[in-house]
Amino acid sequence: MNYPIFNSIVKQIESELSNRSTKIANFRLWEEEAINAAGLEFIIDLSKDTHQIKNVSINLDWDKFREARLAKQLKGMEKHPLANLPKISNAKVIPTIDVEIIWHFNEKAILDNVRSFTGNQRIETASSWMDNINKEINASLPTDNMITRWHVEIEGDLKGKYLSNMSLISYLQYPLADSRSLNKIHQFVAEKIQQLLVRTNKVMQIAESTLKQVA
Repeated sequence: MNYPIFNSIVKQIESELSNRSTKIANFRLWEEEAINAAGLEFIIDLSKDTHQIKNVSINLDWDKFREARLAKQLKGMEKHPLANLPKISNAKVIPTIDVEIIWHFNEKAILDNVRSFTGNQRIETASSWMDNINKEINASLPTDNMITRWHVEIEGDLKGKYLSNMSLISYLQYPLADSRSLNKIHQFVAEKIQQLLVRTNKVMQIAESTLKQVA
């Protein structure tokens, strides 16, 4: 992999998660040479911690241009494999890590909290649950310039419609333009991983409390 900086970030993330005894269901580093891109996907299993959310999937996207741009501004990166490739290292890009966070909700939790279902009651209950989650998240969690949306899939049976997939997706960017050393980047990554874990714990609490309100 021609991404030593990103690879170093990945190792830092792996170390931070290991130090916190976080249960990782999957940890996958990928590279797609055809589009000059690389990334990391890891999944944290939450099934033992909460009944409302199955897991959270965190995806980090990177590319060769951001790697080269960052190599030019960091100390001690003169031998970086991309540092002497002008077409790549001179690209006018801002080195940021694109992050996608997906909380995969347990849609069956609704079934366990509502005694009877008629017509579209399951859909209506799920909709109320999502509305309450949105309100609590907006009121109690920092936005961090996040863009958040729901992804749902609806199916039907003899009792009516129901959600077969219920996921809360957030998008954000971590800027690295002011970083001047790899140690500073590692510190920054450690702080952000801690923030993501705190946010996940808060989302779990919100999911539990808001479901009780609509059940």
